[in-house]
Amino acid sequence: MMTKDTKSEILKAGLRTIARHGFNATGIETILKQANVPKGSFYHYFSSKKDFGFKVLDRFATGIDEIFTSYLKDPSFSPLVRLRNCTESLVARFEDNNCSIGCLVANLGQEMADQDEEFRQKLAEIFSSWLDHFECCLQEALDREEIPGDISPKHTARFFLSGFEGALLVSKVLKSSAPLHDFIDIFFERVLRQTP
Repeated sequence: MMTKDTKSEILKAGLRTIARHGFNATGIETILKQANVPKGSFYHYFSSKKDFGFKVLDRFATGIDEIFTSYLKDPSFSPLVRLRNCTESLVARFEDNNCSIGCLVANLGQEMADQDEEFRQKLAEIFSSWLDHFECCLQEALDREEIPGDISPKHTARFFLSGFEGALLVSKVLKSSAPLHDFIDIFFERVLRQTP
């Protein structure tokens, strides 16, 4: 008989709740109730609510990192096809949630970056790791002459992350993925100058 992984259940419940309601509005008791675990379990696994928030971020970031790795390092496609496939898969996940749950890192960035320096640094580290994925993929595209030689992979990766996260926010507010699709089309066709 399988035993329940209490820590994992608490993290899953926390991720769902924080994604919908934010960090400050999420109470520990609510999380424990959703995870269906006793109240004393929380401080057995986490030293504080902030420690818990960091562990939730780690769990989320690990999942996104796995998505990036599986798409952006797939040798069966060219670098730009990998990047587009990855981006469109993220949009499909957003659409599956009825355009109601955005990026946890961006959401917490808006909520916590000016409130807590350690939180801001944690969020910045996650964004930096994502930028590394995008820059590597764009550098490979440049090396293969898939994109014009005057395009900087580093600057373009930053623009891509900023544009995608901004489009995600607007899509969340409008409850429509149209801004995300517009961003993807403009990024690949105008910024990277790819024909559709």
